[in-house]
Amino acid sequence: MASSSDDSGVYLRPFFDRCNLPITVKDDCDAFAKSYYSGAIRAAPFQGYCSYTLFVGEETAVQFRPSAHKLDIDITNAASDIFKSLAPETEYLGQLAGTDLHAFSMRKLPGISLADYRKMSCKTSAREELVRNFAQVQVLALRNGRRAESLDDERRTVGSSLESRLESIASASLPIRFRRIARSILADISKIEALPWVFTHGDFLAANILVNESSGQLTGLLDWAEAEWLPFGVGMYGLEELLGEDDEDGRFVYYPEAKRLRGIFWNHLIMLIPELARNSRTIALVKKAQILGVLLWHGIAFDDGKLNRVVEEGKDDREIQRLSVFLSRTSNTQQFRLREICSSVSSRLSLIRSCLLRKV
Repeated sequence: MASSSDDSGVYLRPFFDRCNLPITVKDDCDAFAKSYYSGAIRAAPFQGYCSYTLFVGEETAVQFRPSAHKLDIDITNAASDIFKSLAPETEYLGQLAGTDLHAFSMRKLPGISLADYRKMSCKTSAREELVRNFAQVQVLALRNGRRAESLDDERRTVGSSLESRLESIASASLPIRFRRIARSILADISKIEALPWVFTHGDFLAANILVNESSGQLTGLLDWAEAEWLPFGVGMYGLEELLGEDDEDGRFVYYPEAKRLRGIFWNHLIMLIPELARNSRTIALVKKAQILGVLLWHGIAFDDGKLNRVVEEGKDDREIQRLSVFLSRTSNTQQFRLREICSSVSSRLSLIRSCLLRKV
């Protein structure tokens, strides 16, 4: 993470090393941005694994990415069309001469990263608001959902290979508990694929989540490079990242109130999508889709953008540990009884109807 605009290269060097470029190319990137904009330019205070980002004034960011992680403008346009102010409008500026780096201009989103916010605050109320915001993101996605058959030519890396990826996880040399879960989801894959397909963020991590510095409310989502259309529920893999964080040893740990936060999420989601409350089978299927998302995002290794290898113990211990935590949830610690949720929603609706009748 760059510490200032006059960064010495200590923090930026890994990105240029990964691109097989000398750190001096940073100056070429800065000059490229200055050729487009007249405002003050500084390195962003947080840098991604796949990009080098500059801030121009207070409203614009210029990002440089290698071809392997080049943004698809159709994808970024879809993100801003569907999620409005939560996703930045993006424009392709061109390729940096003599390099494999491509430049993009995008609207700078307000807020600070959730990773930085967690260092400043641990307010439970902010966590509650954030899981409600996450439910609202799912609703926006569903409102713009599409039927699977309409996406034959638009399915990307993950969406075009859901079944084969699950089969790989189910047959890999992973702990038996993971393989059993993968096989159980595989048995319902056709039903999951029959759910509406929604636009899904492909890298829902604390560093890519922007929140209001005072309230912790969601203000934006960064890095839509891996976004694609997937069955509704798969993108809810990101909920787990909001229910805890890494400890000092880098191991993911749920917050003490994680169970209650999970309940707030599902209650809010069903309140916003009342038809879910009328169909317990659909809710069960969406929850299975969420488990599918966890398996896909933590059971398949990233390998610098390549998504074709099942994680291995001893090599991908961070992901194995997350799988252990995320998939070990029992009915008492994770799953909230549908009857309780529906009863809560029904009570709220009854109260609203009573108030309206009294007014009439």
